[in-house]
Amino acid sequence: MASQTLRLTALKLFGRFPKTEEVENKDRALREEYAEYLRFGQSEEYAHYLALKEYVESGEPLKVKNELNVLRFPNSEEHRKEIEFSKLKKNGSIRNYLRIKDSDILNQYKSIELSGKPTRYEELKQEVNTPEYRNNRKEHKKNNSNEYQHELEFHKLRVDADVKKYFKLKSWKPLKDYFELEGSDTVEQYYELEKYISSTEFIERKTYLLSKNKFEQTEAYQKLTEYNTLNKSEKIKWFLSLNNSKKFDEIKRWELTFSDDFEGNSLNTQTWLTRYFWGEALIHNSYSLAGDLHSNTNGKNIEVSNSIFKITTRKQQAEGIAWDGKYGFFPKTFEYTSGLVNTGQAFRQKYGRFEAKLKFTMMPNIYHAFWLVGDKMLPHIDVVRQNGKSKVKVQGSIFGVDGQSSKTRSIKSALNGFDFKNNFFILGIDWSPNKMVWTINGIPYMETNRYLPDSPAYLVFSSGVTAKANDDQLPATLEVDWVKCWKDTTTTSYS
Repeated sequence: MASQTLRLTALKLFGRFPKTEEVENKDRALREEYAEYLRFGQSEEYAHYLALKEYVESGEPLKVKNELNVLRFPNSEEHRKEIEFSKLKKNGSIRNYLRIKDSDILNQYKSIELSGKPTRYEELKQEVNTPEYRNNRKEHKKNNSNEYQHELEFHKLRVDADVKKYFKLKSWKPLKDYFELEGSDTVEQYYELEKYISSTEFIERKTYLLSKNKFEQTEAYQKLTEYNTLNKSEKIKWFLSLNNSKKFDEIKRWELTFSDDFEGNSLNTQTWLTRYFWGEALIHNSYSLAGDLHSNTNGKNIEVSNSIFKITTRKQQAEGIAWDGKYGFFPKTFEYTSGLVNTGQAFRQKYGRFEAKLKFTMMPNIYHAFWLVGDKMLPHIDVVRQNGKSKVKVQGSIFGVDGQSSKTRSIKSALNGFDFKNNFFILGIDWSPNKMVWTINGIPYMETNRYLPDSPAYLVFSSGVTAKANDDQLPATLEVDWVKCWKDTTTTSYS
């Protein structure tokens, strides 16, 4: 305990004792960060990142890249068809076919053919060149026979310009090639290849196969790039850095079991009794202890405003009830009034962390206290108590019974040099099965393993008068900004 007191003194001496606002801001920031950590861990954004991570680590992007590295235009099916088309395009017969297909020469040739002259010429030629006609030609000429007339017609056609042109074209190779290829599989193949080679599909495929960045055009690359970008993002780096850190260990450790921020304009009477628990249980009325100079007025000296709960001690005569351990309850006239609240009916807890943010008027013979007690009067834990006659004392303490002598024993530690009148401080205890530690703004200043309660305790805030006070300094107040209780999730010793 001495070392803790010495540490607290050193922190104050060197200006390193944390201010209450700093403690709260740090805690609030940490809790907000933890809440954001939990939110982000369940977000679609993080789920998307994990899906990308799994995909990348599966090796699929590398597999796609390796497959594309061997994909080239040369030796491809597209390249084979392009070569095949190029050969057909250079073929002389195909070139002649294309030259003649839509030409005027072809039209002239067909027009002459349709005139019947070439056919008639061939018929007459065959007729006049037969041996029979040759042997009897003179006779046919003499008689001017039909056969001879045919010969005259033949000679006329032989010098006919159309006929001469027709037979000249018929022996012309381009035209011969045209007729040989017309309707052939070769021509059909040429046109199919020409259509394919000029198609958008082929052009795009060829462009792709010739490109040097095929992988960059894939979905695999897009996913890999997105993953690498996310992996470097501040949000992801922040989140991943916290996954294996101990930054939130304290937040995870302590589960909030009770809290009151005193919102609104009145005390929550479902939570707080405004008289002693046993006053409610036994006589349904408020009472004070026989040695008190104040009457606990059952809530009349209590108010809630601006999120602050306040007990006010006043110079005010009042009739009330007092309790004496020997004589029991009896009526009494009190010189002062004050109040108390407790959670005896609503909340009790064995072990855990119990804290309140409070400030109070510091003056002799006036006490303010935040304490814990169970169904028995002892053990009694003062999380903090301000009292004293000529000199005001602020301390944490525990009162218990020495098992051998049955005498009340106590352990105390003073909190000197703190301005509780003008500043809020966070006072608390950490209670475990084996020890109890008192803290101020999170800094331990007392520790003990003696007189520890073994049953649940409830919270009490109280103020009052222990001896004649300086009436000119009244009223005196105990102000509570909030009170919170947690249980330690690392132990199951709760009841």
